[in-house]
Formats: sequence, structure tokens, C-alpha cells
Amino acid sequence: MKKIFVLFLTGIVGFSISSCKKYLDVNSNPNQATAGTPELVLPAAITSVANQTWGVSPSTPTGNALGQSYNFYGSQVAGYLANGGGVSGWGAIISYNYSSTDQQGLWNVSYDIATDIQYVINNTEGKPEYAQHNAAAKVLKAYVFQRLVDQYGDIPYSQALKGVENVTPAYDKAADVYKALADLCDASIAAFKANPTATTPFRTSDVMFASGTTNDAEITRWIQLANTIKLRLILRAGDKVAFTNKTFDPAGFLTEDALVNPGFVKGNGKQNPGWNMFTYSFAGAAIGAGAQYVPTPFVMGFYDGKKLTDAARANVTYSKGLETPTNQLGSQLSTAGRGVVPNSWFKGTSATSYESVGIFKGPDAAQPFFLAADSYLLQAEGALKGLVAGNVKDYFDLGIQQSFKYLYKNSTGALGAGRTPDVDARAYQAANANSYLANINLAASPEQQLEAIITQKYIALNLIFGDEAWNEYRRTGYPRNNTAVGASAVETFISTETESTAPDRLPTRLLYPSTEFTYNSANVPSDINKYSTKIFWAK
Repeated sequence: MKKIFVLFLTGIVGFSISSCKKYLDVNSNPNQATAGTPELVLPAAITSVANQTWGVSPSTPTGNALGQSYNFYGSQVAGYLANGGGVSGWGAIISYNYSSTDQQGLWNVSYDIATDIQYVINNTEGKPEYAQHNAAAKVLKAYVFQRLVDQYGDIPYSQALKGVENVTPAYDKAADVYKALADLCDASIAAFKANPTATTPFRTSDVMFASGTTNDAEITRWIQLANTIKLRLILRAGDKVAFTNKTFDPAGFLTEDALVNPGFVKGNGKQNPGWNMFTYSFAGAAIGAGAQYVPTPFVMGFYDGKKLTDAARANVTYSKGLETPTNQLGSQLSTAGRGVVPNSWFKGTSATSYESVGIFKGPDAAQPFFLAADSYLLQAEGALKGLVAGNVKDYFDLGIQQSFKYLYKNSTGALGAGRTPDVDARAYQAANANSYLANINLAASPEQQLEAIITQKYIALNLIFGDEAWNEYRRTGYPRNNTAVGASAVETFISTETESTAPDRLPTRLLYPSTEFTYNSANVPSDINKYSTKIFWAK
């Protein structure tokens, strides 16, 4: 009952703290009562951060706002999904001709959530009884702001989240924000290490790691999450940021999926956000948006033998496995694959008859926050670049195994009957015995090793964290994408309707939202081009 109550508070606390303001409290209402305590706001914030992957905001927990979804946006532009045949009116999704209103929910909702996170930090700083709440909030802040930098570059950070004290904050350089976020991870780790056993109030608030762990193990997992976020910051920035500290706590990195479940159940406003947005409503009605999309031939090529052979993961990822219809983004030809109800990734026949595997596991399934597969593949790259001790191949192989393991899990987090991820991962590598993309020991150079790592990450993040796949592609150029005009749909994920003037015919970033030009026009950068202004770490 406690977890269901926390889920209810996700809407109530988020609404009471956030709904009467813009992202920097420019519309603060002096007559509105302050609501919430760190014990109540922290679980709401954790849930809101996780839910934003599918676009659910604190003030609209049951909304269907795909324009607020990091995963959905990234999955379109990085080649995971495309428009299905027979559906028109796609606009900027297929043209890349973004305006300041496209995807602006990513910005506005992120700052909305960050305001709640800052509320926890401000009201717990220097209070020993709240040290763990404070440390966890700092991890969340690092996660939220890295996502913002990765899509927008320079952003308000040092002067942001101050409410009416500063409603027109200056913009910080993206590289400076990255450095500050790594420092924030270190501060969080230090606080957790000083308080190594989870207190009862913190365990009550922790809807990510408290369930099924001991008090000490719970704190260790938070430290591992902070380490893993810091590793991602350092790897992505490369030599473009002078980080204060490029070492990591001995607790190491995530070895299990970080999942958030405040009590998702089949009910109004209580369902898993991905299920609620793309599959079935609480009343059992199919969500129409999902049926409009299909996977691309580009991503299917990593399963159907055109690039790699991977029938096992295809069979739990796609509704019809390798036979699932596909289409290249933008194509309106009669050969374009048609979407299916409720979507092409759902393994089942109705809201009550489904396999509980793959991406859409059920209305009660936990929402992924950070995959263990991603963690291990980050460690593989860290080992390749001398940042992490250990063997590149060992981390790489574990990353593949963890990808199978996550997809094979059911809505309770247990492996489905007869599912053997380690065995199937080895069989996958054997089936691709001549490919360095699946067997990194065959790579002839560090660059090929990097390509293998990022390609496997692309497969592991498929329609789970589309924004991360897009980030990694822009940083590394992998998975390999043929940008030449006339390239086949298996070779490229570029839209057939691209209007991009960039050499690779892709966008480089999102534009700052229209709300910034309304509320912070004196500070918002004005010389941004969606086809040529790159995020500082981009290749």
C-alpha cells in the first residue's frame, strides 16, 4: 500500500509544488501553500525523472504527451522507429525542420522536475537526518541536467532553480555544466559513504533501490549509480572538459538494472508510463499513437542477418519478431510497413493477454532508469580508454548478457520461465562468430572496439533509451550509418524527407523552446542552427 500511496503523491506533490510556475518559478503564486517534505517530494521526483523517458510530467501524470519524451524523440531521429504506411502529416518528425515548439516539453518538464529536486536539496542540506535524501537528490540533478545539456548545449544551471530570486538566469557553458555535474556526483558519493546504512525514512522514500535489498546494499547501489553517471559524463566529454576528479569510488558501477516502481498497477494514473503511453489505457483500450509507428529496416538489420543475426532478441522486442513490418523514416510509398494495434513492439493480443517480456512488460512493470547493459558497455569503453580497471572483452560480453536479461525479465523483475540470458548471449555471439560487432576480440583496432561497444549499446537501448542512442551516435558516428544520397534503408536511418543542410543530412540538436524567448529572451543564445550548431562533445 505504501508504494501505491507514493505513486499518488507523484501527481499531488508534483502538482502542488510545480504546476503554478514555469521552469524557473516565473509565475510563482504567493497565495499557494507550500506542500511536501523531503520524504514526500523525493519519491515523486525519482518517479518523475524515470517517467520522463516516456513523457509523463509531474503535473500531468496520466498525460499522453509524447513531445515530452526523451525516448520517443531519440528513437525517431536515431533510427529505432519510423512513420507507418498510410499515415500522413508527420511534419518535423520526418523533415528535421525543427522549430522552437518542437519537443519543447523536454526542456520545460525537465526544469519542472529539477525544481522539485532542488527543493529536496535546499531543505536537506546540512541536516544529518536527511543526508541520504540530499545525496540521492544530487544524483537525480546530475541525471536531469546531463539530459538537458545533451539536447540543448548551453543551459541555465548555476543561476537556475532559484525561483523569484532570479527569473532570468544566465546560461552556463555546456562543458562547465558537465564539470559541475561530475562534482555533484562526487558530493553525493561522499555523503552516502558518510551515511552507509539506509535509514528508515530514506528507505520509505527510495522507490528505486529500497525494494529487495538490505540497507547497506541500497546505499551501495546509489553510489554505483552516481559512479556510472559520472563515467558517462567523462566518456562523453572526452578531453573537452577539465574534470576535477576522473577517478571512481571503489564501490564500482551498476551491475543490475536501476528500475523505478512506486507501485505501478493497472489503474487510472497508476500504470507504467510506457505501457500507458504506447500500449493500453487502464480501461483496456488500445492507445492509437502506437499503431502509427513501425521499426526501421536499419535497426531490423541488426537482428535479421543483414548486419547481424539475433532472432532471440528480435522475438522478445518485436510483435512479430523478424517478420514485423518496417519502413524507412519519411517514406510514404505503398511498400511502407503498416503499424499494428497497439504497437509493433507489444508481445501479446490484448490488454490482458501478453507475454510480459521485451519493452512493454505490463502496466505494473518498473520503469527503467539506467540499464545494467549500458553500465557494462560504459565500463568497456572506460577500460578501452584507461579510465576503468578490467578487461574490455569481459565488460563487453557482460553488456550483451545484461541486454538479454533485461528483455527476458517479466513485470515482476524475474526471468520468464525457460529464459537463459547468459546461454542465449553466448549463442548470439557464436551465430555471429566472424563479426567484431558481436565478438570484440576480433576487432583489429581500438576504433573497431569502440564501434563494437557503441553498436551493442544501440541494440541494448532499442526503444528503451532512444535519446542515449542518439547521443552516442552524434558523439561517435556509430552504429555505422551511410549518409550518402541513395543509400539503402538497411544502410541508413536518415529520413527520406530530410531538409537538413548538414553534410550528413541529419539535425545536430534541438532549438531552445519558445518559452525561453518569452521569459528569458535577454539570455537565451540567438545564434543557434539546428543543422550546424553541435553539442560540445559531438563528433
